[in-house]
Amino acid sequence: MLGSCFRICVVGFVIAVMSTGVLLPGDGWGKETVYLVFGGDNSYPPYEYLDEHGTPTGFDVDITRAVAREMGILTSLRLMPWNEARSALKAGEVDVLMGMFKSPERQRNFAFSMPHNVASYAVFVPEGSPVGSLGEIRGRRVIVQDGDIGHDYLLQQAEPVQIVLRENMHEVLKSLAAGEGDAALLSRVQGLMILKAEGLDAIKPVGPPVLQQDYCFAVRKGDHRVLSLLNEGLSLIKASGRYDEIHDKWFGAYRSEGFSGLELLAHMAMVGGPLVAVALLFLLWSWSLKRKVARRTEELSKANDILSRQIDERLQAERAFRESERRYREIFNTPNDAILLHDAGTGGVVDINRPGLAMLGYSRDEILGAGFETLLSGQGDSTGEKAMVLFQKVAKGFPQVAQWEGRRKDGSVFWVEVSLKVARFTDQDCVVSVGRDISARKEAEEKLSQEKERLAVTLRSIGDGVITSDVSGRVVLMNKIAEKLTGWTQAEAAGKPMADVFRIINEKTRKPCENPVEKVLATGNIITLANHTALIAKDGTERCIADSGAPIMDRTSAIVGVVLVFRDVTDENRMEEELLKARKLESVGVLAGGIAHDFNNILTAVLGGVSLARTRSLENSEVHRLLTDVLKACERAKDLTQQLLTFSKGGAPVIRVASVVDVVRESAGFVLRGSRVRCETRFAEDLWPAEIDSGQISQVAQNLILNAVQAMPRGGVITITAENHFIDATRVGYLPLKGDRYVKLTFCDEGPGIPEEIVDRVFDPFFTTKKTGSGLGLATTHSIVYKHDGHIRVTSTPGRGTCFTLYLPASEEPLPEPLEVQPELRVQGQGRILVMDDEEMVRDVVEGLLLSMGYEVLLTASGDEAVAVYRERHGGPEPVDVVITDLTVAGAMGGLEAAGLIRQWDPDARVVVSSGYSNDPVMADYKAHGFCAAIVKPYTHADLMAVVAGAMEG
Repeated sequence: MLGSCFRICVVGFVIAVMSTGVLLPGDGWGKETVYLVFGGDNSYPPYEYLDEHGTPTGFDVDITRAVAREMGILTSLRLMPWNEARSALKAGEVDVLMGMFKSPERQRNFAFSMPHNVASYAVFVPEGSPVGSLGEIRGRRVIVQDGDIGHDYLLQQAEPVQIVLRENMHEVLKSLAAGEGDAALLSRVQGLMILKAEGLDAIKPVGPPVLQQDYCFAVRKGDHRVLSLLNEGLSLIKASGRYDEIHDKWFGAYRSEGFSGLELLAHMAMVGGPLVAVALLFLLWSWSLKRKVARRTEELSKANDILSRQIDERLQAERAFRESERRYREIFNTPNDAILLHDAGTGGVVDINRPGLAMLGYSRDEILGAGFETLLSGQGDSTGEKAMVLFQKVAKGFPQVAQWEGRRKDGSVFWVEVSLKVARFTDQDCVVSVGRDISARKEAEEKLSQEKERLAVTLRSIGDGVITSDVSGRVVLMNKIAEKLTGWTQAEAAGKPMADVFRIINEKTRKPCENPVEKVLATGNIITLANHTALIAKDGTERCIADSGAPIMDRTSAIVGVVLVFRDVTDENRMEEELLKARKLESVGVLAGGIAHDFNNILTAVLGGVSLARTRSLENSEVHRLLTDVLKACERAKDLTQQLLTFSKGGAPVIRVASVVDVVRESAGFVLRGSRVRCETRFAEDLWPAEIDSGQISQVAQNLILNAVQAMPRGGVITITAENHFIDATRVGYLPLKGDRYVKLTFCDEGPGIPEEIVDRVFDPFFTTKKTGSGLGLATTHSIVYKHDGHIRVTSTPGRGTCFTLYLPASEEPLPEPLEVQPELRVQGQGRILVMDDEEMVRDVVEGLLLSMGYEVLLTASGDEAVAVYRERHGGPEPVDVVITDLTVAGAMGGLEAAGLIRQWDPDARVVVSSGYSNDPVMADYKAHGFCAAIVKPYTHADLMAVVAGAMEG
């Protein structure tokens, strides 16, 4: 009876409550509807988890639904792994986390509602573990849920522990049971529930509760509107008692005390009487309310259907919006480039993707609202002012691409390439900037620029011309030397065929040479040009060149172009020609010197004998006349041998400071006497003195003037000019000269000129185009000038004459005072003269000449004999007064060595040197070698008389 009464009472109470409208939607449903996405852990019982059907359930889910009902909030519940849930809240993919333990560290990133539960954590260990409390986990492996408050706690502790992370609380305790850790830190209530559900009897909590924390709703920091709705809703459900119902539902089973069955019956009996009375009263009018309830139920059902449809429609719109938002976020965060949205008016950052945060080093909260200039280095072209000018152009609808230096949060500077474009949204105009870190590219460009600069400097520094081409044979690059030699600038030549810029011909045949670029591309080998290759410059200038070409290959050894390296060898070729001529003269000199020496010995005997015979003949007799003609012939033979001796190797002119003008005028007057050629001279008034052998230079002038006379048999004018010439050592030239001060002499005639094909051979020994010529005139001239450390060259234009130009070393010393003319000596000598000569006929002639002069003569054939005779006579009653010694003796001691031994015995000995080598260095500077005089073979009676007389007096 008591049970029946109780049931009747409960039914009546329910009907009464329904009739008063308590179960109707609360006041919150009448307010403006708010749509929120609530997130949570998909495996965190009893707070929040997915049941066997995948439906969200748990204490947090019921609390959330109760608060939403009170506040008129349309909800969408999304449960996922806890770490993903936290990340979704940060990214704005969910609006609220249904449950999160509150801590100071978490308050830096999230905002928390008033607590809707307070829970404590515990340390769980396997049976038999030595760990008895939280303080004993030092150095041990502790298992926690990834991202849980327990995980945060362990990260903040100074005590070193080995943290083992698992996805949810179930996995935590299962891993502990499997021996994967020494202890676990998790919610006490959850731990007990999981142990019971999983049958893990070997795991137990130890020690006092720890981490007693408030359990709250969590929203993004600064989301005050949502936070106030949640707090108000929590207050309402706590005031209405709904909170306690939900709490008892999920946590009532874990209370330490409760009612037994008998106690419950007793309590029901105490309240049963009044309830029965109330039930009877209800029965009296319940039948009248039955129809009213049915009608009200029908109305509520219809309203509920309408509301359900509205909620479904709104939920579908919310899901579509959230899906669109999710896709936008995925697209926004997928690129590797940074993407920022800026307010088109202020430039402030409205949104930024994850790569942008990583590039700049800011958190999302730190960067949102930051000014445009915050992202710039502020240096050079990367100042806020310049960037805002660019930004304003973009805001007006003109897209821009720029590069500037950005600045990260830590102050480091990097290069970024930014593309900016305005985007029109319904609620706001934004400038979208897409940035890419190009620091590595900038560094590579800088290195490439430095490498190019080094290459350019290297090319500019190379003394040879360098031209590169591509595989099609077109010019790509030229250095300065190449521009100078070809006459083309880099800008003019770039892209032109190599054959147009690098025009080469054979000097001899004048035919075009094969294009070296084509040859290299065809063969792939390094090639060199043949000899006598000439480069024709853009202005027609012709230069002799030496050249090589090589392929340019890439990393795969494929030919990508050709490089030509060439140099101007015009001057080198001319110098080689000059040296070749000198070597020819030296080779002839070996032969000519020997012949001339022997011939001079013969001429000495002939000339001496004829000269002596002539002095003993009557002056008006036929014999005297004949002997005079013989002497003239001997003089001509002497001149011929003198020319031969010019080529003698080792010969040297007797250099003195002299006036070139005097030598040239005397030679011109001598050669032109009686000819039809007139001479015009143009001598500089301040002409420098020259260091010359006047006799040899006179021979040069006579040879050149005589050539001009022979070139103009019908007469004409020969123009002789003399001027000072200073050679700049820094200027590239082809004159093989050592000094810098020279006297320049030019001999120009009006003859027919020299044919081009033989102009280079005019100085060759024995080369002549004249039937009666010996071919020694110009060869002698060249040899004399060469031995003066000078230079001679010829230029000729057929039909317009020929010019010979000489360069003779100038002297810084003034001209010496002119010597007084001495009268011809006619002496009758006394004394003893020792003659040493290896030629018997020379000894005999010299003996006759000296005896005719009154001297006593001693004859020897070698230096040894001469030394012995001198020693024998020295200090005696009949000593030797003068020694005349031949310079060279075949197979025996010569005059130089003999003179040295004689002077050892007698430092005052007077020794005269004689030789057929007039250009021998000893003859040129006899005093430096210890001789008192020198006489050149062949010599006449008068020559010998003058030399001996001078030696006797000296």
